[in-house]
Amino acid sequence: MKQTFVGLQVLRFVAAMLVAWMHITQAISIHITGRGEGVYWGTGAVGVDIFFIISGFVMMISTANVPFHGPDRMANAWIFVKRRILRIVPLYWFYTLLKAALLVAVPALAVKSVIEPSHLAASLFFVPTLAPWGLVQPVLPVGWTLNFEMLFYMVFAVAIAIGAPRLRWCLLVFLCLFVAARFAPGSVPLAFYAQTIIFEFIIGVAFAQVVMRWGHAPLGLGAGALLLALGVVFTFGMGWDPASDRLWPWGVGSAAIVLGTIWLERVLEGRRWTRPLVHLGDASYSIYLSHTFVVPACVILLKKLGVMDVATVFILTSLAVMAAGSISYLWLEKPLIAVFKRLLFRPARAVPPHAANTASN
Repeated sequence: MKQTFVGLQVLRFVAAMLVAWMHITQAISIHITGRGEGVYWGTGAVGVDIFFIISGFVMMISTANVPFHGPDRMANAWIFVKRRILRIVPLYWFYTLLKAALLVAVPALAVKSVIEPSHLAASLFFVPTLAPWGLVQPVLPVGWTLNFEMLFYMVFAVAIAIGAPRLRWCLLVFLCLFVAARFAPGSVPLAFYAQTIIFEFIIGVAFAQVVMRWGHAPLGLGAGALLLALGVVFTFGMGWDPASDRLWPWGVGSAAIVLGTIWLERVLEGRRWTRPLVHLGDASYSIYLSHTFVVPACVILLKKLGVMDVATVFILTSLAVMAAGSISYLWLEKPLIAVFKRLLFRPARAVPPHAANTASN
């Protein structure tokens, strides 16, 4: 089964930039036009929904060859968990600790943010908790999405460990979370997780099963193009209220975009023009985490330089976000992963022959 989808890598870059564009418009509204932090392009948040559906798809595809039965289920589940930790934790810890250090050193950088040890610890270990500024957010606010990601990974890992059908198991657990939240309204973690956005992982898992059974484009490339176009129009052209429920319309629109992109894979793979976009897709996690530092810094710097044209600020800040994300990916994310990989996947020590003989005696 194909493991890497060019179209999805490109879509990861697009999703990261959608979130960045939302924050760029907000920074412009605060620092350039003076309209305040409440005026921004809220539809950019749909990048998160696209990420979640892709995540569900990739987790299912990447574990397609992991057997449901046999004595190695626990070992396979642990390997899966370690790989997800390797992918998510190092860079997130770096940017979270960087944010904490900046707030301690220069508190005026973020008026709403305060550092409390318990909140920092909860942030680092992906526990949803009430922040000092009154919202259920980690120290690095965009990290709220990673709390959902880590929950999904843990639930998925349990499915591998017990040999349960992964789609049905994840759906059952998420439904139980919704029911439990109704009986424990005072629980911050349960209230946080009982959001419909969590079912977008399920959509991705279901798409993977479709691909594994019927191939990349069971209805043809034309159907993929049409589905992608309809998803884009539905998501961005209908003027939905950003306060709408995440599953409708954002989850539905994102699902059409992701599935349409998957069905167009044969058109996209091997194209020269996709190579730089695939690189930016590889850097999408770095873009997502680093842009929260780059965007305000760049907008404020441009303002001090006398650049006040909104379009110019938007374009230059977008380019800065892509450049910083690429640098973060190459010079920070990859080296951090290499270090953590040595820690998490230490090769088993070879037993000297004489030691083996001694043990057998």
